[in-house]
Amino acid sequence: MTKSILHQDRSSNNVAAGLAALLFILPCTSEAQYALEAPRSHPLTLHDCIAIALGESPALEASRFDVFSAAQEVRAAQGKVLPLLTGSAEYEVFSGSPTSKFSVVNLGSVTPSGVVVSPKTVGWTGIEQYGAHLKYGLFNDGSILGLNDAPAIAEKKAKKQALAWTVNLTREDVIYRITDEFVATVSARNRMGLAERRVALLDQSVTITQEQQKQGLKLPIDVKVAKEQSSAAQTLLTLLREQAVAGSLGLSKTLGLSSSSKLSLTNTLPDPPDPPPTTGQLLGACLNHHHAKQDYRLERFRLYPSVFLDGSATEIDEFDPSNSASVFVGAIAISVPIFDFGTQLATTRSKLMKYKAEQARLFSTADDVNYEVLKTYQTIYTLTQHILDLQGDVSKAERDVQVIQAQQQQGIAEPLIAIEKELHLIAKQDELHGIEARRLTLYARLQKAAGGAWKWIP
Repeated sequence: MTKSILHQDRSSNNVAAGLAALLFILPCTSEAQYALEAPRSHPLTLHDCIAIALGESPALEASRFDVFSAAQEVRAAQGKVLPLLTGSAEYEVFSGSPTSKFSVVNLGSVTPSGVVVSPKTVGWTGIEQYGAHLKYGLFNDGSILGLNDAPAIAEKKAKKQALAWTVNLTREDVIYRITDEFVATVSARNRMGLAERRVALLDQSVTITQEQQKQGLKLPIDVKVAKEQSSAAQTLLTLLREQAVAGSLGLSKTLGLSSSSKLSLTNTLPDPPDPPPTTGQLLGACLNHHHAKQDYRLERFRLYPSVFLDGSATEIDEFDPSNSASVFVGAIAISVPIFDFGTQLATTRSKLMKYKAEQARLFSTADDVNYEVLKTYQTIYTLTQHILDLQGDVSKAERDVQVIQAQQQQGIAEPLIAIEKELHLIAKQDELHGIEARRLTLYARLQKAAGGAWKWIP
């Protein structure tokens, strides 16, 4: 009764402790959620977004668990080539054999003359047996005393390295996606002012053109063209605004924040790398972590004989010191494959072909990376050349606007010409900002193609 009361007290204590822990965890969880969703004191930079995304990415978390699982498989493979010690205990209740075919316990039979015949009986024995068995592979599947890097272990290590490389690629993919979304969103927001100014200027142009048509200075076709340009500018402004909203919503979802079309982001884009990366930096990493070669080595070693150290110790106790016995056995066993209808040889050849196929795929992947880097470099060069030309055009357009504004203040410039000059400046500035944003995205693609061998955005 006392034990039962103690058990109930412990159970109630465990329940109370669990409730207390739950009450403690819930406020912490709510505080963490509030800290994640609360408005930030400063706008998020690209580095802030990447740091949050790397902690929130389910794909990256799954890849980390894969690496941890592969590490445990390496430990398991290492343990299999080391000595294996097992123990056993047995208690023999009865022994003997039945006299009939289906009988389990048969104490005998009676003859027609009344004589009891029991040549075979089953009796209680009460014998205890304790044993220990040691098995140690001296040479088995390429393992020599478990001291070398056997193919089975090397295969698991290669798999772990490949998964670690996959984690790195996943990380770079997350960084590229966040960079692309951030640059596109911030660029759209920054160009919003130019688009709004363009709409305002074109509305003024429509009004002035209509007034001049009334004065006979413009034709109806001029008014139609001005209205079409104003409508097109309004459409561009709407598209740009929706791009900014879609980018904010996408970033919020990727970062695990509450969906908001007005996510607080800095309006400053990162600077392009200076100097640009070299080809050696981008192609320095090679995807040579594959386990098909180790699979082939493992199956090839299985064609060879295996040598084991086999030992056992058995203690038999009949509760009588005179009948107790101890048996010790030590042996070296050799297992030689003789004939299996070519099964192991065919398996080895299959693994060899798989290894060669993986090598071919590796070379194909390297070619794809080289080609992607080449085309990206080509596009970046073209965009950089275009940026240089646009920078000159913007400078010239700014000078023309300043001149026409000075003339307008003196009353010697027509309003439509001043509007035209400013619209030309806005068009060049908008094109320049768009191309600069696209070039930043291409630099992020270079980092992704390099698999992290070259870092522009850490």
